[in-house]
Amino acid sequence: MPVEHLDPLAFKAWLRSEALSAGLARVGFAACEAFQAEEARLQAWFQEGRGTLLPYLDPTTLLEPRALWPLARTALVGFFPYARPEAIPGSVPGSLKLSRYLWGPDYHMLLKPRLTRLLEAAQARWPGLEGRVCVDTAPLLERQLAARAGLGWQGKHTLLIAGKDGSWGFLGVLLLSVDLPPDEPVATEFCGTCTACLEACPSGALEPFLLDPARCLTTYTIETEAEPPAGVVAALAHSRWAAGCDACQEACPWNRAPVWGDPALWGGPSPLHTRSADELPRGAAQWRKLPRRTALRRVRDRHWRATLTRILGP
Repeated sequence: MPVEHLDPLAFKAWLRSEALSAGLARVGFAACEAFQAEEARLQAWFQEGRGTLLPYLDPTTLLEPRALWPLARTALVGFFPYARPEAIPGSVPGSLKLSRYLWGPDYHMLLKPRLTRLLEAAQARWPGLEGRVCVDTAPLLERQLAARAGLGWQGKHTLLIAGKDGSWGFLGVLLLSVDLPPDEPVATEFCGTCTACLEACPSGALEPFLLDPARCLTTYTIETEAEPPAGVVAALAHSRWAAGCDACQEACPWNRAPVWGDPALWGGPSPLHTRSADELPRGAAQWRKLPRRTALRRVRDRHWRATLTRILGP
């Protein structure tokens, strides 16, 4: 069928249906225009030095989706739930806490192939269509793009809250080279006067709608091997979060009855979740086996040992 005879509305409806069938709980469409409303706030965030420990972030690229991929015209944004009600970090006596997204396979290995297959099916349906799959690793303001696509709003903990579906989800983006009708954006936030997430943060890294990575536990357990400040070390020892931190999401009222991830995907816990802290591996060979095929595989054994030492002592 010639491209000029294709109906953008029908094509968009088909894409949404296929994306939902692929396991996404929510799907929205947004135009790939620059984030002008975010510019002043993002520039201030960088000028205050908050991006120092995240050197791969660049404000110019983040603010302009087409700087990432010049052909981008429309973004399909999907919300992929991952948490399960029975997977509770630290629930096993004596165990440490690992974020819920680590209780299963590496989400990149799950979400990227699904979006790639969706793109291939879309290209077969719309000749000449080009696209790019983005899952967490591209310099893209995914949460702002999700809000623009109508999936939810960015909460005071800075994560996307997908309304009654909560915030336990990954965002996957499929950039497309065609203009499709955008969905109605979420123009406001619905956190109101609630400060539960701010009060729950173990290290005081959160202000309303603002995260300071230099004080965030996840920064030092996942993102960087830099030596954390004393306040963060104390928070690690007290909270026992050894990989990531879910404290703000656990406290959020919008997560009281969220959409849960598929147990067939997020499976049973590994020994990392069920062993007591004293039984966790500290040797390089032992460590390499445990996080295999999980999102924790990016953490080196020396990084893991350093975190254990900060929590448990030498």
